[in-house]
Amino acid sequence: MGYSFPITKKIVFVTPELKTFKNRAGGLGQVAEELVKSLKELGLNVITISTLYKYRINDYNQIEEIDYSDLNLELIGEIEIPIEKIYKTKIYKVNKYDIDFYFLYNEEICTSLYYGDLLKYAIFLGKGTLELLRYLKIIPDIIHLNDALTSLVAFYAKNSIHYYEFSTVKFVFTIHNAGTAYQQIYDISRLNEISDNNHKDLVYDNKINLLYCGVKLSDIVNTVSKDYEVTLKVYGEGLKEIFNQKNVFGIVNGIDVEFWQDKDYRNSNYKNILDIKRKKKEELIRKIKEITGKELDINKIIISIPRRISHQKGFEETIPIIPEMINLGAQFIVLGKHHPNDGYGKYIADKFRELHQKYNEFVFIFGFNEELAKLMYAGSDLLLYPSLPNKEPCGTGYMMALVNATPTLGTKTGGLDEVLKEFDDVSLEGNAFLVWEDEYNEFKGYAFLSKFKHIVEIYKDKTKWKKLLINCLKSEKLVDMRKCAIKYIRKIYFKLI
Repeated sequence: MGYSFPITKKIVFVTPELKTFKNRAGGLGQVAEELVKSLKELGLNVITISTLYKYRINDYNQIEEIDYSDLNLELIGEIEIPIEKIYKTKIYKVNKYDIDFYFLYNEEICTSLYYGDLLKYAIFLGKGTLELLRYLKIIPDIIHLNDALTSLVAFYAKNSIHYYEFSTVKFVFTIHNAGTAYQQIYDISRLNEISDNNHKDLVYDNKINLLYCGVKLSDIVNTVSKDYEVTLKVYGEGLKEIFNQKNVFGIVNGIDVEFWQDKDYRNSNYKNILDIKRKKKEELIRKIKEITGKELDINKIIISIPRRISHQKGFEETIPIIPEMINLGAQFIVLGKHHPNDGYGKYIADKFRELHQKYNEFVFIFGFNEELAKLMYAGSDLLLYPSLPNKEPCGTGYMMALVNATPTLGTKTGGLDEVLKEFDDVSLEGNAFLVWEDEYNEFKGYAFLSKFKHIVEIYKDKTKWKKLLINCLKSEKLVDMRKCAIKYIRKIYFKLI
């Protein structure tokens, strides 16, 4: 069904990563692709621009060349991108979801996602996006940018005479993560690599700051939850002034329910929810035995953690309580990996390996396998999501769990604050178990341990547990990406046409 948005208006969506094109690192890739899919389903005229990469880091932390032969990419031409020299850049195209996806590729610059000289990559993506649009003879009405590495698209459109035809384009900027590590901050000595002038749009606190640039130059700026909106305006991650000046506001992310929901839950009549959960749990146990040799107990709670390993995820606080949770009957499956340059992530991964060696009830699989993650969402009893307060922009794993009748034990922060409601074992309302910020700050991981003790008691009462699972499944409409897309149309796109 279409939406009453003028389909003659052209929207260009720019992102450094996408879910199914072998250029994804985390939530941005998933959200970006699923959002444009929903926008197209609602009738919008949208195309997407990203980059291809020559290499990726595999699940063994080894560099491997990416094989794109199964993606049906069509080489449609070549453009020249001027940086310190001319970079001949191939243009690839593929149509998916009835959307044209365009990819820039130069093997010297696009070596691997989020590796190498990222300032040079941002310059490449900024100029390359506009050169590509010129090649396609497209002057869009709106360009929608996502995170700091896309910021220079707006900078060159508004400040470079070479790209004068794009000077009247309206810009949307979505902040998926404003943490200092995500702002793309560089020494001021590199200013002339970006431009010979208009440096005021690039510099904040005597440093090049690409996030600042993108926020400053965009017409509308949003982030991915109302809670993170408050975080940015109150705490600011060093950019509080510009976030308030631009009146950043939150639209909570969603997911493509059809993609993430197991077909058995999709066809559930609610009455058979416990039977479906047991079936999926059996499948998960078999898969884990096949991969690791470990056999988990179907009668004990399985807690899943399919997440990227990084600081904001809160793993350090919960690792000390894992032995006590195991003593209470918990079993764990952790699936994830860290950036090779992330020392903190490596430290946490090493702790997970130690737990894997010590406890049969703890499984750690380094890497990321989307099909295994989907089985974990479907077959687990509980998702653990201990994100640091005021550091989780939104998160979507708990949404994927919800549509597979799996409740979350998580922090009341980011998107969790909007989507999840505490389960009341008297009224039998709610779909999760939440640790509030004050509890988190005072008790750290032990706040989660206290909640888990309560969960164990509810788990023993199959009537209450069944109602909880039904509540999760009925939360589907809360997380549907189409609902999110409609908010983008009403609150952003309509205001710019």
